[in-house]
Amino acid sequence: MIVSTSLIRRRDDLTNEQFRRHWLDPHGPLTAQLPGTRYYDQNHVLPDASGTNATARALRIDGFPILAFDNAERRREAHTSPQMAACNLDSRDFIGAVSRVIGDDGSAPRPRSVGLIKQLLLLPSGGAASDLPGLMSMLDGIETSIVHDILEQGAAPNSTVPFIGVDVEAFAEVWTRTRQDIERNAAKLADIAASLATFEVDVVNFIWNG
Repeated sequence: MIVSTSLIRRRDDLTNEQFRRHWLDPHGPLTAQLPGTRYYDQNHVLPDASGTNATARALRIDGFPILAFDNAERRREAHTSPQMAACNLDSRDFIGAVSRVIGDDGSAPRPRSVGLIKQLLLLPSGGAASDLPGLMSMLDGIETSIVHDILEQGAAPNSTVPFIGVDVEAFAEVWTRTRQDIERNAAKLADIAASLATFEVDVVNFIWNG
């Protein structure tokens, strides 16, 4: 499937709680109306959790909406739809900066995240360690993972929200079962891949057509 992931930073005049509330509603239901969407979840970054490292906090990314489509054409239809135009208008009320990463997830199965702890692994361009699958093979307790083959990225088209200014070299989603696994993996990654940003997230799922 083709996956659209946005990197979003809240407006400076909003608290994290205000940002979260607006993203959940009204923005979540608006986004869920995009035509052809097979999967849509919101990944709310937990900045103080052990699975979020200093590299991630420095990027000031507050959330990652992830949407999946059957193919590139369905994704383009969604992103040029009237529903997306409504989303772009609403985004200005709570998002201060944004970028979009389009990738292919290899049609990997997506869990519902129930009972699992989810992390997003992001390597900014210029990072020292580009072998993300190799790094992931060293981690403990991985229940499932998805590595995105990045096809394109940049500012969100037709949006007046400023570009967040983060270019991505590699991106993956990882699910583990225990807090102990998260803590062990955080220590490992700090030793071998300091440039890798790890985000522990709270997942809110709106569409799941597995």
